[in-house]
Amino acid sequence: MRRLPLWMTALGAALLMQTSSAFLTRLFPVMGPVLTDAAGVAPQDIGILAAVGSFGTMAYLVVGGDLLPRLGPVRTLQLGGVIGTVGLLAALAGSWEALVLAAFLIGVGYGPSPPAGSDMLNRHAPADRRSLVFSIKQSGVPLGGAIAGVFVPVLLLVGDWRTACVAAAAAALASVALVQPVRPAIDADRDRHHPLRLSNALRPRSLARPFAAVAASRVLLATTYAGFCFAIAQGCLFAFFVTFLATGLGLSLALAGLAFAVMQVVGVVARVAVGWIADSVGSARATLLVLAVASALVTGVVAGVTEAWPTWLIVVLAGCSGFASASWNGVYLGEIAARAPDGLVGQATAGSTFLTFIGYVAGPIAFGAVVTATDSYQVAFALAAVLPLTGAAALLCAPKGDGTAP
Repeated sequence: MRRLPLWMTALGAALLMQTSSAFLTRLFPVMGPVLTDAAGVAPQDIGILAAVGSFGTMAYLVVGGDLLPRLGPVRTLQLGGVIGTVGLLAALAGSWEALVLAAFLIGVGYGPSPPAGSDMLNRHAPADRRSLVFSIKQSGVPLGGAIAGVFVPVLLLVGDWRTACVAAAAAALASVALVQPVRPAIDADRDRHHPLRLSNALRPRSLARPFAAVAASRVLLATTYAGFCFAIAQGCLFAFFVTFLATGLGLSLALAGLAFAVMQVVGVVARVAVGWIADSVGSARATLLVLAVASALVTGVVAGVTEAWPTWLIVVLAGCSGFASASWNGVYLGEIAARAPDGLVGQATAGSTFLTFIGYVAGPIAFGAVVTATDSYQVAFALAAVLPLTGAAALLCAPKGDGTAP
């Protein structure tokens, strides 16, 4: 039997670990009303857990840069899976403080996915299919969300939220084990002597490396800002969609979970389709610009949903949201990798992703504050719809070419 090309093996490993880590990050939003009720906090406080998880990812992106060259991308992804599992086990304590800690650790566990996945795909994927390959890998994010949206409500029916956490922890550990056979080939060129010292990682020069790589190109800066805007819209949708439908519109948690799953499934197909489109038209930037406008439009439509809407129309809107707001990530990461300085793909990806994740942190926190102040999810979604339009403007104003000229 013919052996698969190494780039396909790398893509398979990256996709599996991306799906697993994304699944963990979607657990708390899907269980939102159940978790907040168990912890004795307001439903909109689920946004705090989403923000804390994003903060955990950002913390890894800043201080975890030395793990990738030392361990190799596969081992780094495995380490992330183990950290996420520890977070889920911490959540079993049930207190609000335990849930906050769990969200942070799950976020840290997600942290290796962008730089490690980009590093190994950039080294092994065909250059003329960069956007498609990166998009296939990033399709693991909505795929993980779809799995959470379908199976977590079932687990809540047969058990409780702790049952769901234990099952998710077992699935995460299984993913870690499944990618082990491909590690020797993909991690073969890792630097076994690269220093691993926390004191080195916390030095100002080390902390600045990812951001210096992003600052090397105005195109990188514009693409990163667009990613930040995308992240606000997507982060608010993913963090609050189930809670909005269940507590704001009165849908059952099962129906809300189904709509969320549709959003994620469409996102899987959309990421692959959009990656293919970007390669076909030969412009990742133009593709991102169109998606920014579409994301703003669909988020604005979500702001107009009321109790009078039929369930089928809400599900259709969820699918449209998945296409417009959850399909950008692979093209974005492919563009960052393509524009990064030589040898600094991992650093540029870490820096750009860190800045993008500020949107994932700030967005849900601001969204929850708006809901508290106005008692309206619709107002909060309307405000979130504005940001992607400014991202489109930044992409329009970015110079053509590599944009490195001052």
